[in-house]
Formats: sequence, C-alpha cells, structure tokens
Amino acid sequence: MLEYKGYIGEVVYDDEAEALHARVINSGPYPIADAEATDVEGLKREFRRSIDVYLEGCDELGINPVAPMAAPIRT
Repeated sequence: MLEYKGYIGEVVYDDEAEALHARVINSGPYPIADAEATDVEGLKREFRRSIDVYLEGCDELGINPVAPMAAPIRT
C-alpha cells in the first residue's frame, strides 16, 4: 500500500504488462487517482503526482476534493 496526503493506494502487479498499478481506495465509490510504473520508486512518484494533479484540478475548478476516508479493512 501507498499513502500520500491521507489517500491510500492499493498496489497490484500486472504480470502481462510487467508494471505496477496503484489506485486510491479510500475516496468512496469513485477512485480519484491512479498511477502506473515499472518500479517501486517510479510508482511512488507517479502516485504522488496523480494525487497532486487531482487536488490542483479541484482547486482550479473551485470545488472541494473528495476527502480521504478511513482505510478500508482488507482481509
């Protein structure tokens, strides 16, 4: 899992694409951001960038971003 500014990203590996994917899992029913990279450091960087782009877009549009919720419990 990744965490940035309260948003939590679930990470999965796509063997076919040989890439890591992360998507925000604590933003309600609509994912607000996702990221993809071929290595962990790249995924962290892209995840942070994706969140920042989302927040900047909300600011530019004058809307409130979806606030991160408590992390879902995974079993």
